[in-house]
Amino acid sequence: MRQKPSPAVLSTEAPDHLSARVKDFMEAPPVVVTEATTIDQAASTMWENHIGSVIVVDGDGKMAGILTASDIVFAVTKALIGRQVPVSGIMSKTSIMATPNESVLTAVDRMMKENVRHLPVIEKNGTPVGIISTRDTMSITEPLLKFVFKAKKKAKPKAKATKKARKATAKRAKA
Repeated sequence: MRQKPSPAVLSTEAPDHLSARVKDFMEAPPVVVTEATTIDQAASTMWENHIGSVIVVDGDGKMAGILTASDIVFAVTKALIGRQVPVSGIMSKTSIMATPNESVLTAVDRMMKENVRHLPVIEKNGTPVGIISTRDTMSITEPLLKFVFKAKKKAKPKAKATKKARKATAKRAKA
């Protein structure tokens, strides 16, 4: 079941947004498949769970790679579907990942720099504990923008023009 961001993270207080952690946004537990799972089985799992990727694990349950919808499209174009090909043959063996206590802003920055939409969340021992997607991180956008605009509005005090100042301005404009 998809975990929703905590109410504290969605408030309009700056510290919560700036200190939000990956664990507050990740989908947990992640959907995983083994290296021996066929491409067809993995594609069915992704379809049934309405997700764009699965984490591939080895026999010890450690992350071996990630299989994305793009990998499935590749498999279709290479006629690998229906041939009992294991996902280990087409998965991405990536070192691009996040940790649960890492800043969500750091994770989003990594996703943007690496041009990926899904980031496995891995414990130090290599065990996957979640996955974070660009869709998951979108829930932080609105509260952050509200905070930025609120701070900007406070920083810009409203100028109150006196009658005398308005008259002086009007005289200069006529001259």
